[in-house]
Parts: sequence; C-alpha cells; structure tokens
Amino acid sequence: MKWVTRGFAFIVAFVIGTLAASLFLFGEPSSISSYVLSDTSSAQVLEIEAPSSAETKAQETSVCELKNQPTKYNHSIVKVSGYFSRGFEDSSLYDPSCKARQWIWVELGGKKSIGVMYCCGFTPKRTREEELEVEGIKLPLTEDANFAKYDKFLADGKNVKATVIGTFFSGEETQYAEDAPAFYGGYGHKGIGSLFVVQEVLSIEVTKTENRF
Repeated sequence: MKWVTRGFAFIVAFVIGTLAASLFLFGEPSSISSYVLSDTSSAQVLEIEAPSSAETKAQETSVCELKNQPTKYNHSIVKVSGYFSRGFEDSSLYDPSCKARQWIWVELGGKKSIGVMYCCGFTPKRTREEELEVEGIKLPLTEDANFAKYDKFLADGKNVKATVIGTFFSGEETQYAEDAPAFYGGYGHKGIGSLFVVQEVLSIEVTKTENRF
C-alpha cells in the first residue's frame, strides 16, 4: 500500500513538474517573441516616411505642361518642380527651359499670402483672416520647415527652385486683339495669367536664374 501511495505521489509530482517546465520553456519565449515582433514592426513603420495626404492625391507634372495645357490641369492638385520669383507686381512659377509664353501667378494657401502689389488700389498683406478659397475650393497650407525656408528666401528677394504640391487654376482664355496671341488669364498682375496655389513645399534651393519664361 505504501508502495502504491509513493508511486501515485511520484506520478503526480512528475505531471506537475512537466507542466511547469512546459510553461517555462514554451510560454515565456512565446511572449518574448511576440514582443520582439511587435517592436520590429514598430521600427519598420518609423523608418518609412509616409507621403502626405496632398502628395498621394497629386498628379506629377511639369511647368511646361501646365503652361501648354492649362485646361487639362484646371482645379487639379499637382506636384511640380520649377523656379519661383517674388517681387513688385511679380509672383511667378517658371522654367527657363520652357518657351511657352503663358504666365503662371503664384499664391499661398491657408492664411498666408505673398504680400505682393499687383493691381490698382490694392494693399498687399502677408496674412489673411480666412483660409484661402478659390472658385469654391478651400486651399489649406502645410506650414513646416520647408515652407518657412521657401517663404523667407522669396520674401528676401531671392529666386528659388523648389518641388511643391499645389492646386492649379487655368483661368479663362483671353485675347486682347484679333492679331494678338490668346492666353489663359484672370489671375495676378492685371489678370495676366493662370494661378498656382502653393500648399506644401517638399524641397527647395536658392537659384540665381533670372529668365522667368
């Protein structure tokens, strides 16, 4: 009887010991593996810089395409690389390699403004009370470090080359005389051109390029 009791106790102890060893060997490493996997996934997400919502919607194009086919891009969010200038009666997007004579006037989205004199009886300001809205479209602005550099360089009278995202407005086809070339206008100095509203600056560099066409 004692032998049976001791044998039964040994079996119980063996089973309990086996369960404890299983929990230690398989339960704990499993939780560690989950932690490491979770941590690795987080690290991968942090390493990948997701594009902004505006960038995912933007069509990539060129300054020349905007000038040559303004109606194609009317009211479109576009990503474009080009040259920018700002001064008295001037706020332009251009590319020296493009010979198209169409003018593109530049404005800023959000509550920022270029603060440029461009017509009669107008007092230029650097800010506006409400977010910019053009032809029923609200135009927000991402005010980050890239935008701050872009805006400061232009405000200081420097021309810049930048890759930006913004919304394009073709304007209306206009012809001053029968023998004069037609163009798209309604915006900027005396309604001379189309409109491009900068909403996000992706990259920027200072340039000395002077040819605005």
